[in-house]
Amino acid sequence: MSQRDLHRAAFQAAEDALLLLENGRVIDANPSATRLFSGPAQELLGRELADISPLLQPDGKPSADGLKQKIEAANRGEPQRFRWLYRRPGGGFVQADTQLARLALPDGAGPVLRAVVREEDNEQRRLYALAIDMLGIATLDGRFKELSPSWERALGFSRQELMARPYVDFIHPEDKARTLSETDTFSTGAQTLTYENRFLCKDGSYRWLEWNAMLALDEGLVYFVARDVTRRKSAELALRESEAKLRALYEGIPHFLIVADEDARIVSVNRPSPADPKEGVLGRSVYDFMPPESHDMARQAFQTVLRTGGRARYEMIGIEPSGERAWYANHVSTIPGAGESTNLLIVAEDITDRRRAEEQRRASEARFHAAVEASMDAFLTMTSRRDERDEVADFVVTGLNARAAAMLSMPREELLGQRLSELGHSIEAGVLLDRCLRVVRRGAPHEEEVLLPAPPGEASRPGAWVHHQIVPIQDGVAVTMRDTTDRKRLEDQLRQSIDRLEAYAEELEGKNRMLAEENAERERTAGVLRQQQEAIRALSTPIIQAWEGVLVLPIIGALDSGRATQIMEKLLGEIVRTQAHFAVLDLTGVVDVDAPTVDHLLQVARAASLLGSRCLISGISPRVAQAIVELGSDARTFETFAELEDALRHALLVSGARLPRGKR
Repeated sequence: MSQRDLHRAAFQAAEDALLLLENGRVIDANPSATRLFSGPAQELLGRELADISPLLQPDGKPSADGLKQKIEAANRGEPQRFRWLYRRPGGGFVQADTQLARLALPDGAGPVLRAVVREEDNEQRRLYALAIDMLGIATLDGRFKELSPSWERALGFSRQELMARPYVDFIHPEDKARTLSETDTFSTGAQTLTYENRFLCKDGSYRWLEWNAMLALDEGLVYFVARDVTRRKSAELALRESEAKLRALYEGIPHFLIVADEDARIVSVNRPSPADPKEGVLGRSVYDFMPPESHDMARQAFQTVLRTGGRARYEMIGIEPSGERAWYANHVSTIPGAGESTNLLIVAEDITDRRRAEEQRRASEARFHAAVEASMDAFLTMTSRRDERDEVADFVVTGLNARAAAMLSMPREELLGQRLSELGHSIEAGVLLDRCLRVVRRGAPHEEEVLLPAPPGEASRPGAWVHHQIVPIQDGVAVTMRDTTDRKRLEDQLRQSIDRLEAYAEELEGKNRMLAEENAERERTAGVLRQQQEAIRALSTPIIQAWEGVLVLPIIGALDSGRATQIMEKLLGEIVRTQAHFAVLDLTGVVDVDAPTVDHLLQVARAASLLGSRCLISGISPRVAQAIVELGSDARTFETFAELEDALRHALLVSGARLPRGKR
């Protein structure tokens, strides 16, 4: 048999429907094809695949356009595989898997395509449609080729919407890089792949999918199953968060949590003690960390809990690393251990601060009671008693100090338990009952000072002042009483003293006003005197311009440093103002002078010479001359004359001026 006959026999015997296409038309069909399309081969020959297809495919695309693209690709040598809906010539439709491939023919022969049409298994298709997991096929360029209906149920997108875009568009942005990295392993030769990512739903949310993919390289396809594991991932996340919270609670609780086995060996501890790291604690006995005197008490508690399954509590004293004592309250219960064993859970609560606070409280209460007992004030606590109308009508003494017993005029032992209304012998008790009832009804503290009358039969005895402070407390009142009679007496005496002092103060104020008026009058008189002295001082140093360029300053009376200073200031000012060439100081009228004053006058002469004026001194007395010699002053800075007339003539001759008419 020739090879051609063998190929023909195989063509005829094939179970799959085989069609040979040339220029897109059927040129041959095997018996399986005639059975598939329910008609003789003559009805298929010469027809295009589009002629035996509906106008539109299930995805809404025209059959003719889709087949044209696939046939052209197959003619170029690119095998095509696709699902296609065919129309039987006699009526009805068939869904089939179709493969198009170009046959290898001798050179010069036109392209012939082989179409393998395989009807889908209806049972398999039903299972495919009912699958809970999401099944599908994808091409190597990253697009879905076929998807099971479960995709629509899980994500909300239609299969057409999912197949219209690259599947990477639906992956969560944070998972894209990892997913592409996973799928790239196909290029290294891997045939199967498992990974997880988050996939977009139509409502905008994401669901976690677990993928199992298999590469069919000869078909250029990837078969996959995707399972929705969102609930599992949420449960895993919740479990991790719960474990983290429990771990944080376990490690962050302020008490020591110790898990020990039935032999009291430590299995777990939430935090180490400052003296022992956690690794050095595990496996050791609980008894290693408690003082020997507490062993029996702890052992008895452990045995009771293991035997009864209940709880136990005991306290013990330990020693801190600092050497100080520490108190611990240990709560023991059972928890399941490995297998069927039972472990002990020991919660060790550090109650050191509480015990110390209790000790301090007891010590503070003892000090308080001692202070209350030694106080000069009376302290009293009472509980209220109600009448038949459920209104507070009386009070019973429940506590008091010695001072209160003295003020109520009864021994303390007899007062305890007594009603205030029954203490008729005490005036204080009657007043106190009225005030306490008022405080309870108002619900507010009350404070006042009252004058108690003298006891009956002792009218000559003065009344007593008592200060009351009453505070409402739970089901009663607390009272502080103080005898203020002595203080009141002192206040009266002080008030009388203040009245007398105020009278003295008014009298003193009147005298002060008179003294102030006298001082004001003296100040006015002193001011007038100062003005008069200034006027006299101005008259005592007159500066006379004898004629142009000549000034005369006659000095009369006593000459002191103050007056000499005034003479300098006034004379130097006039020299500058008049541009005088001569200044004549006439000392004829000077009665008394001292050495400092003479020195000051000599300074006046030297200052005048610095301003370009010659100083002439006339009428120098023997005492002034002696003072000048004693000072050792240089007499060349001024000229002396016996008489004022001589000094004026000298000034006239030197300046070459003529005396004004009437002065010759």
